[in-house]
Amino acid sequence: MSVQQTAIRIATFPFRVLWFLILSANFLVVSAACVLIAAFVAYALALTISYLFFPTEWTRGLWEWVASLYAHSAWFKGVTITFFVLLLLPILKLWPGNDLKADTAREREAMRINDDLIAARRRTQDQAKLRG
Repeated sequence: MSVQQTAIRIATFPFRVLWFLILSANFLVVSAACVLIAAFVAYALALTISYLFFPTEWTRGLWEWVASLYAHSAWFKGVTITFFVLLLLPILKLWPGNDLKADTAREREAMRINDDLIAARRRTQDQAKLRG
């Protein structure tokens, strides 16, 4: 192995280690997010199955368990609030509802006014050039 290849390996080794650490951190973050989503989906599925097929006491017990976890764990409370905010953001984006026809009509009118203003400015510039 030549000296140049050895020097390149020595110079790039810290960057490779840093890149590996970044990839490891990203893996941990993404896997934690996936576990969070899977846990909420599993809880929703368990609650749905409990409502449909199991006695009322089991459903009540499941609700009480989650309520106590929510009351005692700040992490669970924060995760729950974050999850439901992210779940409801697409709904809140469309609520209370927009009239798409009125929005497109407003956009067309604004574009027409903008085009008229551009044409008027060009006319005044052309007239100024002819005078000057």
